Amino acid sequence: METAQVLAEDASLCFRFDILNPDVRNGGWEHSMSKGAPGMPLEVQHIRRALLGEFAGRISMDDFEKKDSKERETALLSRAVSAKAACILADCSPDEAAAWVIDGRDDFGIDCVAFSPSGSELWLIQAKWKDKGTAGFDTEAALKLVHGLKKLDNRDLDHFNERLQLLADRVHGVLRLPTCKVNLVVALMGDGRLSLETRNILDEAAKEFGGRGRTVEYRVLDQEDFHRAIREDLEPQPITLKATLGREWYSRETPYKAVIGEVSADQLARWYGGEEDDGEPGKGHGERLYDRNVRKSLGLTGVNQTMVESMLREPEEFLYRHNGITVQCDRVEQEYHAKRAVGQPTTLTLYNASVVNGAQTVSSAHRAFETDPEAVAEAYVLVRIISLEGAPEGFGRSITQATNTQNHMERRDFIAIDTVQSEIQKDFRLSLDKEYVFRRGELDPAPESGCSVTEAATALACMHRDSSLAVRVKGSTNALWEEGSGGAYTRLFGQQPTAQQVWRAVQVFRLVRDQLTELRSRFTGRPAAIVDSGGLLVAHLVFQRIGRDRFDESEDEWAEVLAGVPDQVGVVLPCLITMVDTLFTTKSYVTSTFANEERCARLVAAVLGALQRGTGADSPVDLKSLMADTALKRQRRPQTVRLLVDHDVISDGTPLVYAPSPVEEVAIGAWLDDDPRRRRASWVNDRKTPILWEADGKRYSPTGLVSQMWNAADWKEQWSAVQGPKQWKVPGEGTLVEIAERLWRDIAAEERLDEDSSVDS
Repeated sequence: METAQVLAEDASLCFRFDILNPDVRNGGWEHSMSKGAPGMPLEVQHIRRALLGEFAGRISMDDFEKKDSKERETALLSRAVSAKAACILADCSPDEAAAWVIDGRDDFGIDCVAFSPSGSELWLIQAKWKDKGTAGFDTEAALKLVHGLKKLDNRDLDHFNERLQLLADRVHGVLRLPTCKVNLVVALMGDGRLSLETRNILDEAAKEFGGRGRTVEYRVLDQEDFHRAIREDLEPQPITLKATLGREWYSRETPYKAVIGEVSADQLARWYGGEEDDGEPGKGHGERLYDRNVRKSLGLTGVNQTMVESMLREPEEFLYRHNGITVQCDRVEQEYHAKRAVGQPTTLTLYNASVVNGAQTVSSAHRAFETDPEAVAEAYVLVRIISLEGAPEGFGRSITQATNTQNHMERRDFIAIDTVQSEIQKDFRLSLDKEYVFRRGELDPAPESGCSVTEAATALACMHRDSSLAVRVKGSTNALWEEGSGGAYTRLFGQQPTAQQVWRAVQVFRLVRDQLTELRSRFTGRPAAIVDSGGLLVAHLVFQRIGRDRFDESEDEWAEVLAGVPDQVGVVLPCLITMVDTLFTTKSYVTSTFANEERCARLVAAVLGALQRGTGADSPVDLKSLMADTALKRQRRPQTVRLLVDHDVISDGTPLVYAPSPVEEVAIGAWLDDDPRRRRASWVNDRKTPILWEADGKRYSPTGLVSQMWNAADWKEQWSAVQGPKQWKVPGEGTLVEIAERLWRDIAAEERLDEDSSVDS
C-alpha cells in the first residue's frame, strides 16, 4: 500500500499498540540528544532529537538497564516511534502514548496498543528504527503482528507480558463491540514500502478478522509521516482553505462577516485529502480540518456510508437531502472571477479555517471522491462561512456548540410514516393492553408494559428462519431498517405481524438475554468470548427449537413455552461453544465468526442437527463441564404497580404526594408551588392508571404523570428516563418502590419459611 493511499485512509484506521509508561531518568539521553550515528540523514536526525526529547523519561527502559548505551538508545527510539505513531493516530498525549507501550519480552509482535477517546477504535502498532532510515517490515514481522491480534481476539493473555495485562480490559472492551474498528499499524523509520507477500498477509488478516460492522485495516507510517508530525508539533501551521462559489451565494457584513452559498463536494474532498483541480498533488489537511469542532470524523458509520452512496449515485440531489456544513475562520479574502457583485462567481480564501460542523460530510466527500471524482464534482453542499474578525471572545465557541446540538435524521425515523407500525401499535393496545413505541424520541415503555420497535425488530430478526438477519443486527441495529429486496425491514414487516406474535417474540428474546447474562459469569476465556459474541445466534437457535406454530398457542400453553426457555438456552449454548471449535478449529477468530453470515448458517445447521440426536447424559455436549458452578435461579420482582395492586397493599383513596429530586425541585418547583394541588394525588387500585391527580382529576400511570408534569412545567432539560414509582410516595410509608420492595421481601421470607417447614416435615 502506497503512503499516499494509507494517509488518505486515516479516518478509517483503527488499531494501535503503545508501550507502557515507566520512568526513565538520567539515562544519558540528554548528553546524546544532539548526536547521531555517522551517516544518519538529516531528516532522521530531526526525528531522533524530537523523539528523545518527547519520550525519554516517559517510556520505561528498566529492562535495558544492563545494556550498553547504544543498544539502549536504539530500543528507546524504536519504542518512541510506536508511541509517536499512537499520538498521530489516536490524538493522545505523550504520557498516554508512553503508558500504552508494551514492547519487550512476550509482546507477540505488538509494540504499542492505543485507544480512541470513544473506546470503539484500537490501534496495534509494531515499530522499527534504523539510524540510516532503512527500516523495513518483512513477512516474519507481519506474521508476528497477526498472531498477536489473534491471541487478543481469543482472550489468550496468559503468555503476554505484564504491560499488556494492564491494558487487557480496555482491549477487550473494544473487541467485544459489534462495530469495533481495528488498525494494524506498521511504524517504520524507512520508506514504508512493503513486499507483496507482506501486504497479502496483512490483507488476509483484515479479511478474516473483519465482518459485518467490524472493520480491520492496516496502514504504514513512514519516515516522511514522522517528520511531518514533528514539524507540525514544533511549528503548527494554521489551515488556509479556498472555496469557490458559483452564482448561488450571498453575504452579510454586520455584525460579523458571513457568506452562505454552495460549494461542489469535490472541493471538500480536496480540503481533506489534497489534489488540486488540475490533478496535481496538493496539501490535504485530514483530521486537522476539525480542530475546532466538538468531534472528529467518526469514520465509516452507517450514516456516513449513506452520504457516500448518495454522492455517488444521485449527486445532483445531494444538496436537497443534506443540511450543509459550517466553516469558521479568522478572516476572509474574496476574489471575483468577473463582475464584482453578490451572486457572481467568487473564490474565498479562508485563513485559519476549521470545519466546526459537518466533519462527517467532509470525510464522506473524500471517501466518495476516491471512488468517483467526476460524480462528486456534480454534488453540491450548502456552506456557511463565518469570519471571527472583530467578533468578541467566546463567539466562535458558541457557534461551534450551537451548530453541533441540532438533531439529525436516522433511517429509523422514516419508519414512523409506515402505516404498518401505527397498525401494530393499535393492535398492541387493543389486543394486549400494552404499548408499542416506534417514533424516535418517545420513551420506551416499562418492560412489562410493552416494547419499542427496535426491540421488537431485533426479536423478530432472531425469530426468522434465516440466521443472516440475526448476524446483521449484531453488526448494527441500523440494519433493521433496510428496505427493498432482501432488506431486513421488508422481510420482518412486509406482511404485518400480529401484536401477539411480536410480543411473544420479545418475551422469548428477553428470557434468552437474561439467561445468558446469568450464565456469563460462569465462563472464562474462549467460551466467554463465544457467549459475548454469540448471544443473538443463541436466541435464533432457541426460536428455531420452539417452532413458529407454538407462537399461536393458548395462554396456558404459551406460559409453558416461556418456562422452558432458560432450559433451551442451557442446551443450545454448550452445543454452540463446542461447534465453533469443531467446525472452525480453536484457532478461529470468535468475534468475526459471529459476524460472518455463512459461518453462522453452518453453525445453526450443525447445532440443530446435533441437538436432534439428543442432549442427554450420553451427549458429548455437557454444560456443567464448561461452568465453574451452578446457582439457584432467583425469581424476579414483579413490576411495582402490578405487585402493589395484586396484593392490595394500598387502599383506594390513600393520599400520595410528589417527591421530586433536588434537581427537579429547582427546575419545576416554582411551577408546582403556583398550584399546591399539583403535588397531591390519590391511589386507585388499577394496574394501568393507579394515580388520580388532584390538579386535573384525571388518572395516570406514575411515570406518565411525572412526564406530564415535566412537560406542563416546560422543563426543557428534563431527563429522558422517568421513574415515576420512585417519585410518588405515601406519607409516612415511603415511595411506591420502597413499599413494593418491603412487600417483596416479606413474600420471599414467607416462601423460605414454607420451604423450611416442608423440609422439616
